Amino acid sequence: MSGTDIAVEIDVSMTRKWLVVIGVVLVSTLASSAMSPAQGPRLNQVMRQKLEHAQKILAAVVTSDWVELETQSRELERLTNDPAWMVLKQPEYARHSTAFVKAIQTLHRAAAQRDLEATPKAYIDVTLQCVECHRYLARSRIAP
Repeated sequence: MSGTDIAVEIDVSMTRKWLVVIGVVLVSTLASSAMSPAQGPRLNQVMRQKLEHAQKILAAVVTSDWVELETQSRELERLTNDPAWMVLKQPEYARHSTAFVKAIQTLHRAAAQRDLEATPKAYIDVTLQCVECHRYLARSRIAP
């Protein structure tokens, strides 16, 4: 095995470890950020579906399952078109939502191109968009 092969193997291993860490953070953040009752059960259902798709995306990124990655990223974007998604009318929430959709679209493009470099980075961006929005909601006391 050449030095380049070892470096690539270490890089892939480190990327997978970071994806797992970020996945755990995502799951923890979403699980602990229950929506307030005023937002309704439909939004809770959409957020649960978002979490399920995000978990499947993480698995697909780590295993380079491109078909599943494309499918799950499409489904995740589809959720953002659900009327319950935009139940909150604050401009800041709309900005977070737009950033999330753009991150999903970037992930989907990277998956469609089978880009081993861009795909994990795009997944990380999707995760960060989730975390940032949930932090905004918590700071604004929109969600407990």
